[in-house]
Amino acid sequence: MYKYPNNITTTIMKIKNIHAREILDSNGYPTISTEIEVWSGEIGRAEVPSGTSTGKTEVVEMRDQNPDRYNGKGVLKAVEIINTKLKDLLVDKEFTSQKEFDQMLIDTDGAEFKEKLGGNTILSCSMAFARAVTNAFGLQLYEYLAMAYWDKQYNNKNFKLPTPQILVMEGAKHGNWATDIQEYMLVPNIETFKTFSEALRASTEVFHHIHEILDSKQYSVGLGLEGGYAPKELKSNEEALEIILDGINKAGFEINTHFTLALDLASSEFFNEEKGIYHLKTGNKILSRDEFISLQQEWVNNYPISSIEDPLHQDDWEGWSIYTQKFGEKIMVVGDDLITTNTKRISKAIENNSINSVLIKLNQIGTVSETLDAIRTTVENNLNAIVSHRSGETNDDFIADLVMATPAQFCKFGAPSKGERIVKYNRLLDIEQRLGA
Repeated sequence: MYKYPNNITTTIMKIKNIHAREILDSNGYPTISTEIEVWSGEIGRAEVPSGTSTGKTEVVEMRDQNPDRYNGKGVLKAVEIINTKLKDLLVDKEFTSQKEFDQMLIDTDGAEFKEKLGGNTILSCSMAFARAVTNAFGLQLYEYLAMAYWDKQYNNKNFKLPTPQILVMEGAKHGNWATDIQEYMLVPNIETFKTFSEALRASTEVFHHIHEILDSKQYSVGLGLEGGYAPKELKSNEEALEIILDGINKAGFEINTHFTLALDLASSEFFNEEKGIYHLKTGNKILSRDEFISLQQEWVNNYPISSIEDPLHQDDWEGWSIYTQKFGEKIMVVGDDLITTNTKRISKAIENNSINSVLIKLNQIGTVSETLDAIRTTVENNLNAIVSHRSGETNDDFIADLVMATPAQFCKFGAPSKGERIVKYNRLLDIEQRLGA
């Protein structure tokens, strides 16, 4: 076992072996599990997620495209790349930092969107290396990631639990179009609840009360891809908001004092690029950009909404600037498909005043180091960073440690109902207890 160093970001780490295999994500589609063993004997394992609602500028996943296996979504090609080409490249190599390791993978691929090796291929290795180094030095993953983020040893007193955005209802692609809005989330007031564990407890209690309300209405209590309720019986997008507010009240909490709401509109999913209009299936509404913004103005005026993600189409930079000018002082305007965890796009959005918040997803950009850079660019420019899961998740809790390691203020892990989501909330509960927070 290595002696705990003063600064592991400058310590040499040599790779002994690397091995990948195909596993399933929470949607029942293949993804990659990769193990990296370092010469001290410790192993790091990583399982990468996959998105359903994806941005145009995300890195490219390596899929087999074989219609006879998993509808073409197999990842045997990616697994083979890791077990042959990347194994030959990495084994017996020495690295002094996460960034050096990641840069070798980036350079080996050489393409802007990592389509040669695959963003999922590269990310599985990047995450596994981070875990291997963490285990080699007897650290917690958030400690190692904090050192990589700050390029120095981190003081535990500076670790802060995030504010969660907790999914309770969902629609669009994630919820079989129960509503046009993809995600309805609770945002607990951490100042009111004092601790992450209390905020999670209260949010879960509201979630259960929503179940009771839906059941009393004889609505379906089936779950969407990320664990939120997705009842097809809903008559409007607004009815879902009313049910959530009712759930907050029935759970014994006060709106605004204890909870506000966050929405993920995933607007690109119902935007008709050819006609330049938004087609809301609920009520069969055809809206121009200005009309869609006016509708969102009604929502912000009538409901305690503190955050709206992807309020407009991902290519409408002008519209995003208009939107942020209108709403930026009132709510978090969150860029996801617009930004795709890309520092260049974050910088462009800052220059154009297009957002005030950034969603952070590891598999949109493809390496741990680039994700840390995206968070750094975000918070250093006084924007909110929200570390997020994907619809196709695994039981890997890496992103819980990621949000703890950095100054990211928020996290988004899904509903408190499915194992691949719960494991991430439980990891934060574990960290909270470790820190005595």
